[in-house]
Amino acid sequence: MKFRFCGDLDAPDWILKEIALLARITNIRVRLVCVQVINSILGEEIDYEKIEKLVKDANYDASDIRAAVAALRFIITSGIKYDVDDATLSNELQQLGLPKEHCDGLVKPYRDSKDKLRANAKESVMKFPRLESVDWRVDYLLSTSHLQELNTPAVQLCMNINDGKTSKAHTFEVPADKFRVLFYELKAAQSLIEGMEM
Repeated sequence: MKFRFCGDLDAPDWILKEIALLARITNIRVRLVCVQVINSILGEEIDYEKIEKLVKDANYDASDIRAAVAALRFIITSGIKYDVDDATLSNELQQLGLPKEHCDGLVKPYRDSKDKLRANAKESVMKFPRLESVDWRVDYLLSTSHLQELNTPAVQLCMNINDGKTSKAHTFEVPADKFRVLFYELKAAQSLIEGMEM
């Protein structure tokens, strides 16, 4: 069976085991543990002592607590990653064997924090620097302090790169033959990209 919160794939086997583990505590405690997990996803330190107190009636040991937290973290982050609405998430968790009351306890904090979780996920996505501009000029070197006669062209490149926070200029010199290779490779890459867009 395929599940949206798993990226339209089968649910991992370990989640099935942890669903049974989550079903051993009350729905209210599932919600409270879920709030702790959401707060940890948003950057707060997770309070395992508080979670231990919440689940002590289910006779969880330390590994059960960590497994339950990992399962909830997976469900929540995958739900955000694949933009699963709360009704679908609840339905899919019920299909995996989690009681409806427990699903409601998990989905309420998920729904309440969805915007914050999406903003957090967007911030944590790997971002590549962006090339803002390229300036260049060709210098013809007649001689240097070491050589009397050089007579060779050199290309001065200045690339302005923005990493999302600051813009920084990178200036370097490229010999004419290496510049020709760079230019050819960039033209080939541009052709490939334009071919993909069609």
